[in-house]
Amino acid sequence: MMMVTKYVEKVKIFNHYTNYKGRLFVKTLCDLFNDVAEVQTEQYGVDVATLNAQGMTWMLHRLHIQLSKMPHQNEEVYIETWPSGVDRLFALRDYRMIREDGEELVRATSEWMYIDLTRRRPLRLSEKVIEMSTEHRIPRIVLSPILNEKEFALNGVQGGRHFDATFDNIDFNGHVTQASYMRWITNSLPFEFLKEHVLVDVEVIYAHEIMPDSQIYSVYSMSENGEEVTVLHQVKNEAGDLNHCIAKTVWERK
Repeated sequence: MMMVTKYVEKVKIFNHYTNYKGRLFVKTLCDLFNDVAEVQTEQYGVDVATLNAQGMTWMLHRLHIQLSKMPHQNEEVYIETWPSGVDRLFALRDYRMIREDGEELVRATSEWMYIDLTRRRPLRLSEKVIEMSTEHRIPRIVLSPILNEKEFALNGVQGGRHFDATFDNIDFNGHVTQASYMRWITNSLPFEFLKEHVLVDVEVIYAHEIMPDSQIYSVYSMSENGEEVTVLHQVKNEAGDLNHCIAKTVWERK
């Protein structure tokens, strides 16, 4: 039986990790999640470099993050991650960000697929991944979904922004990193809205890769309920005939 434990890393929130209010960027949070996950997958021999040598890679399908508080610049926090289960072709991975006193700031769940690099098609998970994801007693993080893929529909586009997939957006798989999607989703919203609100919940479902030098259009539809604002997002190609991802974000006035 494989001995699987949580991987924990202490992280300092440097100034360039934060926005002008001194709060951690959600895009950088995703980058930090990727960093700690990569370290743990290296420990078990299912990291990107090892898979690439076998003609495979990891690809994210769904990410759900709940944010109680975002850490501020110069804080030191701990990020935990662990493989948390298997659902059909998806390997599940959970994350937590906590303070030294144990206060939980962020929790997240994710679904990953094995992908054939040549055919860009999902593959069955290896026995090693299934074992490391299921043969332990670490409790899963269970988050109630806020995004229903089958019922998703924008009730009229209220706004959006165009973005280019430049060199800095491209990851080890040769396509746009999932963290860049998160930046384009949140940065599609008006500046004044982002000044007055903080993100408390986000769920993204990734559909089609964005390749280098592509142009995309990130659009949104917003609805208010008291101090809470819910936003539906869609990232499409420039022609508007290909959907790269859908997302739902929840914001509170602060």
